[in-house]
Amino acid sequence: MSGETHTGSVVDAGIIAQFIKCNTEKKLHLYFNGAEKKHRWDDGSINWITHLNGTDRQGGCLNRNGVANCAVVDVDRVVEEKEFCKICYTIDKRIVPFKSTSGRWHAWLFYPKDLPVEEIRKEILAIEKKFIELYGDDVDVGKTQPAVSGLVGIIFPFATDVQYPYSPQGNKLTFDQFKFKVTYQRHPLVAIAAGLKEPGRHDTLVLIASYLEKKGKMDLLDDVVAAMHKFEDKAYIKRIKEKEIHKKYDVGVDAIQRCLAKIVKHETPTEKKRFLPYDEYLESISGSMQPAAPAIDEPLGDSAPPDGEPLKPLEIFEHTGLEKITKRPWMMFGMLLVAALTLVVGQPGVGKTMLLHMLAYCVCTGNPFFGRDVEVRGNVLGLFGEETSNESDIRWAACAQKLGKNDGKYKLFKRGLEHELKLVKFTKEAAAATQQYKELELAIKENNIKYIFLDPLINYQTGSFDENSNQNMDAFIKHYLIPLAVKMGGAIIAGHHTNKLSMVTTQDKELIVDNQNALMAARGASSLIGAARFVLALQPMTKKLWDAHFVEHVEDGSNFVHYSGLIEAKSNYNMIAADITWLKKETVDIPTIDGGHESTGMYATTELNKITKAKNKLKAAKNLAWCRSQFNHIQRLFSKAGDDADEITLNSIVTELVPLEADFSDDNVPESTIKTRVRRKLENGFSGKEERKDGLQSEGVECDDGYNYWIKRSYGKTGAAKVYMTRFIDFKRKNNSTAQGAA
Repeated sequence: MSGETHTGSVVDAGIIAQFIKCNTEKKLHLYFNGAEKKHRWDDGSINWITHLNGTDRQGGCLNRNGVANCAVVDVDRVVEEKEFCKICYTIDKRIVPFKSTSGRWHAWLFYPKDLPVEEIRKEILAIEKKFIELYGDDVDVGKTQPAVSGLVGIIFPFATDVQYPYSPQGNKLTFDQFKFKVTYQRHPLVAIAAGLKEPGRHDTLVLIASYLEKKGKMDLLDDVVAAMHKFEDKAYIKRIKEKEIHKKYDVGVDAIQRCLAKIVKHETPTEKKRFLPYDEYLESISGSMQPAAPAIDEPLGDSAPPDGEPLKPLEIFEHTGLEKITKRPWMMFGMLLVAALTLVVGQPGVGKTMLLHMLAYCVCTGNPFFGRDVEVRGNVLGLFGEETSNESDIRWAACAQKLGKNDGKYKLFKRGLEHELKLVKFTKEAAAATQQYKELELAIKENNIKYIFLDPLINYQTGSFDENSNQNMDAFIKHYLIPLAVKMGGAIIAGHHTNKLSMVTTQDKELIVDNQNALMAARGASSLIGAARFVLALQPMTKKLWDAHFVEHVEDGSNFVHYSGLIEAKSNYNMIAADITWLKKETVDIPTIDGGHESTGMYATTELNKITKAKNKLKAAKNLAWCRSQFNHIQRLFSKAGDDADEITLNSIVTELVPLEADFSDDNVPESTIKTRVRRKLENGFSGKEERKDGLQSEGVECDDGYNYWIKRSYGKTGAAKVYMTRFIDFKRKNNSTAQGAA
């Protein structure tokens, strides 16, 4: 390859990959056997970096499982640049002509989004026909893409210094000019600026400015100037910006047509040879086209005819402070909300499916769910992909025994593993609703479903789905599952597996719930947690926790394998509980039709919650007492900082207090261990609220010097939060003391 490449940028490679999406299973290679040009097909997707730098010229098939976002006609004839580009522009203003590797021509179209191949074929075959009228057999109809079937390939552009895109004038376009042209292809008067040389630049620029003025987009004028070929008449640009000379021009269809015809030197729109007049072209794409690639924004919006109704500002709504606020549509406070996703996550075997059956029973029957009231009852559809329908019958029969009666007002529906169900099909490029998804929509409407339970979540997709892909997971949740909740005016509840990440730990014999670990334990893409409004996590009891905190208090013969902890990991609308709810697995016998019985598990609340709360309360009281005993040291540090100081770093207090600890002189105890313990005591003791005698609560801890002391965190844009001890005067208490003294 000789000359320079179009671009070596990885970012640009990503943009090109969005403009030209192709089959990722096979790629076409161009190579030479002596002077003879050869092609071969290999497995795998195109490597745009090696293609762009010319070391491995590649191509492929534009049909991606029935959809495409670009099209091309191969004209295998040497034609002078200005002539061919004028012909392309006459046929269709959107065509971008590229030289092929042999110096002939490829005429490309770029679409704003994936469209069915059949739809694109109708348009590209009409364009192919126009080229055949001009060039006959030199149009290689076998390479017109996208093809309906078969692996039809073509070498992609940008690989060599020959394969440049061209402007309608027949001038080579830089990569940035190419992006500009395709971005504004719905606005031909703007797009014509890409690579524009004389004649007509000044007249064109003033007309473009008039057009932008109508669109309310004069801020794009500098981009237009930059897209032209070295337009350096700053005085003329200043006349447009400051003297507004463009405002006297009426930019209608005829004016635009005359301007474009002058630039390109093609026939006027009244002549019969014209393939698609500009006004018809606008009408054909109005309201349907978007920018040609996600990497390029479409700043001008919808392409209404320039001489039609002017665009109106987007409607926005003022908050006045006088609005009547409505309640959130809770279905179960803090856990289930209309049009929202709730996740229940946990390790395999921890009891997610059991818990989901219990929750499903409660929202149908109205029985409380571990102390939470059901705000909205409704019909339930349980989709349990790893259980048979009979297993759901057993579990719900157990719920009737343990949770409360079912009055039959609402119904429990089900599908089990014997009823295969796939809702979304993924390919490497896109996702689409299956026929069963559409059938589910009808079933929801017909049976007035309010709750759908999916367990496990990822069981209900098919194809090339990657649970670690944010793009895949985001599409699955936001484009398909949550819309179901919106349509039914209800909630989606899904079970999902976690990584083996501990959610509960012990420090200095204190049981600590790590809500952040519970939140991040869900396996796969982070977008799943982002899309869920509520996350509940199940943590199995470990032998270490059992021995450290509970074994001496339990006398019913159970052990750690019978217990799991329920943790509120996320709620977008209320504070999550800091405590863990320990649940015990109990066995329930269910009669069968042959006179026998089957056993299943059910969760029940336990006394362990009281033990945990009592221990935490005792620990908190000890921490608070210890913190109070350190007030004289803390006050001294504030005095050193000055009378006006209202905060000092927590680290300075830790440094002061560590030498006072009893084990500081013990060489067997690392100083870092003591620092950690002291810091945790200070944070636990000073972080909460204190109950006052008047029944109110005050931040932090009161001291006799008239101040309240508490912990404050300052979060910067980067790095860890800085932690301070803060004090402020409790004016209410101080004023009360002053009044009593005066009396």
